[in-house]
Amino acid sequence: MQIRQLECFRSLMVHGTMTKAAELLGITQPSVSNTIAGLESDLGFTLFIRKAGRLYPTPEAHLFFEEVSRSLAAMESTERAAKEIRTGKYGRLSIAAYPSISTALLPRLISLFIEDRPDVHVRLVSGSSKRVSDLAAMKQCDIAIAELPTAHPADRLDRFAYRCDCILPTDHPLTSLERITAKDLDSVPFISLFPDHSTHHQLASAFSRAGSVWNVVAEVDYFASVCELVSAGCGVGIVDSIISTPFTENVVRRPFDPDIVYEIGLLYPEASSSLIAGQFIGLLKTHLGVGELNR
Repeated sequence: MQIRQLECFRSLMVHGTMTKAAELLGITQPSVSNTIAGLESDLGFTLFIRKAGRLYPTPEAHLFFEEVSRSLAAMESTERAAKEIRTGKYGRLSIAAYPSISTALLPRLISLFIEDRPDVHVRLVSGSSKRVSDLAAMKQCDIAIAELPTAHPADRLDRFAYRCDCILPTDHPLTSLERITAKDLDSVPFISLFPDHSTHHQLASAFSRAGSVWNVVAEVDYFASVCELVSAGCGVGIVDSIISTPFTENVVRRPFDPDIVYEIGLLYPEASSSLIAGQFIGLLKTHLGVGELNR
């Protein structure tokens, strides 16, 4: 039996005439007749009898129709699924990311991504960059996003680097400056990330070179917390120019000298990504901007 024979049989059963079946299938009436004859030969029983110029299904045809309908429906469903998989409209996407990016930016991108992909299921796991890197190493996600440096193999990593800005409370006197330097921040209360963060050593060196006192009044884990404390008037801080943007609505941003560089990496557990993961990675890279440094 061939799929075309079953489709012809179903059409004839549903519409009752060879004329209508031929029209819907885009073939001639003789082709329909020959196809049904070939199917009957393959089956070994009669499907239709002709009386007074009309076709009547046999009891065997009705029984066979039930099976054909289920089989063709399953085949069509399979074809739809294959098309949706091929076009990235169906499947699963697992993302692991450190908290600052998974709190605001990633949810917005995921919402945009699944807007026209109702059959894509997304799983977002948030954790420290070390945990995220471990998940990638254990191949428990499609893509991982971690702060750098990381021990994850560099040949499976896309690197993005950003110059950091200084953020200040809206009523801070230094907001009158167009650019903030380490000298300007001499003894000014400062909200810093913990010493194990990549920006901490850079800032310590910047203040030391400027001969300024780095007056750290609070240390936190994430840039989002820096933004909240600065917004509350507890001090000033340094944050990246892209990932932290959703948290800076209530503070003033100014370029900072010298450059403080913040780096993140897109980590890929597998040598090749799924179609869905590839599409999301493309969207993510677009929104991460021009700071990418491929190595």
